[in-house]
Amino acid sequence: MKSLYIVGAGGCGRELLSMLLNTGLYSGKYTIVGFLDDTDNPLQGKACDRDVVGTIKGYIPQENDTLLMGIADPHAKARLVPILKEKGAHFTSFIHPGVSLGRNNTIGEGVVIYGGMGMTVNVSIGDFTTLQACYLGHDVTIGKYSTISSFCNIMGYVNIEERVFLGSNVAVKPKTIIHKDSYVCMGSVVIKDVGEYTKVIGNPAREIGIYECKKFME
Repeated sequence: MKSLYIVGAGGCGRELLSMLLNTGLYSGKYTIVGFLDDTDNPLQGKACDRDVVGTIKGYIPQENDTLLMGIADPHAKARLVPILKEKGAHFTSFIHPGVSLGRNNTIGEGVVIYGGMGMTVNVSIGDFTTLQACYLGHDVTIGKYSTISSFCNIMGYVNIEERVFLGSNVAVKPKTIIHKDSYVCMGSVVIKDVGEYTKVIGNPAREIGIYECKKFME
C-alpha cells in the first residue's frame, strides 16, 4: 500500500485530511501517514487525526510515497511544488465524490477539489489549483496554482490566470480576465478585468493596492 502525505498542516491541509477520512476515497490504496510542514507547532491546541511527521524542506521521497497539496496560498504552492518535484516527489489529486464534474473538462495535476463544487462544460483547470465549494460556468479557464474559495460564482468564458486567489462569495462577470498574481477579496463583484499584482474589493470591485506576493516566491 502506498504512503500518502499532506503538504501543509494549516486550515486547508486539515480540511483535506477530514475529507479524505470522511469519504474513504483512498481507503485500501493509501495509508495516510500525516503532514509535512515547516512551521512551528501548526497543530498546537488543535484536535487532529494525524500528526506532523516531517518537514517539507527535509522530506526525502520514498518509492511508494504520494503527496497531496494541502496549502491554499497560490504563491506558497508555486514555490514549494518545484522544490518537491526536483527531489523526485510524486503528487496525486483529490476530487471529492460530491462534485459535479460536468463534461468535456480538463483537470491538471495535483488539483484539490472540495465537496459541493460544480462545473459545467469545456472548463480547463490548471495544475495544483485548489477549488473549494464554488461554481464554474462553461468555457472557464483557471491557471495553475490558483485558489478559488467557497461560494464563488465564475461565469462563462472567464479567464483566471496563474497564482490568483479569490476569497469567498466572489462573483465574476462573463468574459472577464483576472490576470496572474492578483487577489480578489471576499464578497467582491468583478465586472471588468483585474490587472497583474492587483488587489481588488467591493461591488463593483475596485483596486485597493498592489498584491505584494513576490516575497512568497523568494
